[in-house]
Amino acid sequence: MTDLNGEAALNIVREGAVTTVTINRPHRRNAVTTSLLEEMGRFFAGCRFDRECKVIVIRGAGEHFCVGLDLIDQEDTDALLEVLARGDWDMGHTLRSMRACPQPIICLANGSVAGAGLIFALHSDIVIASEGTFFTTAFINLGLSGTELGVAWWLQRTVGLSMAREMAFTSSRLAASRALACGMISDIVPPDQLLAAGYAMAERITAHSLDALRLTKRNLDLALQSPLLETSYELEERAQISRAQSGALEEAVARFKDRKSSR
Repeated sequence: MTDLNGEAALNIVREGAVTTVTINRPHRRNAVTTSLLEEMGRFFAGCRFDRECKVIVIRGAGEHFCVGLDLIDQEDTDALLEVLARGDWDMGHTLRSMRACPQPIICLANGSVAGAGLIFALHSDIVIASEGTFFTTAFINLGLSGTELGVAWWLQRTVGLSMAREMAFTSSRLAASRALACGMISDIVPPDQLLAAGYAMAERITAHSLDALRLTKRNLDLALQSPLLETSYELEERAQISRAQSGALEEAVARFKDRKSSR
């Protein structure tokens, strides 16, 4: 898919076990279109069958991560309004595919993280922000409901009831410093260090086995959705048995003993 400037609106680059997804519409502050969402949906759906990729980094080109849906671009405005009127199935498919993909997703948030941008951040596993970044819902500014596509579920679990409802009712901006304090993001770095910080985190993740990462992400997601502690006990025990039976535990113990004996 190419944008009006002739460049790819979504860049997907694989380097080893890390895949970087870049929303490449900096002239529109990376506002998304229906065609871009469709392409993102296809990518994340395919990740379920990718045995080479261990982690995904999602970012925005330029000074902003993503400001939401593009309601100005004349080429796609009518299509977007039609989508909103009948239900945002394309965006819903993309988000379900994001959460279903077994690879951990690292979101690199910078500048404005609004509307759909906020939704992408909330559906990621780890968020690292640059200094000066802010997060906002934006939906109510368009005369729509203040929550959309899982925001009510994710935001209240992420920033707490009061802050989540303030953001939904007023579209107030949550500064990166406050997002860090409430646990919405993992770290704040200078803007020129954001990409390096994301890849450093990705490198730490790729040091572990693909199947261990997949089981960990699945159990974390299921624990959020289950009201019972017993469910987590059972699922996590099954995951540990599966890994132990694969020989992974035996190999790890052998490496540990080798390190101890070499000291």
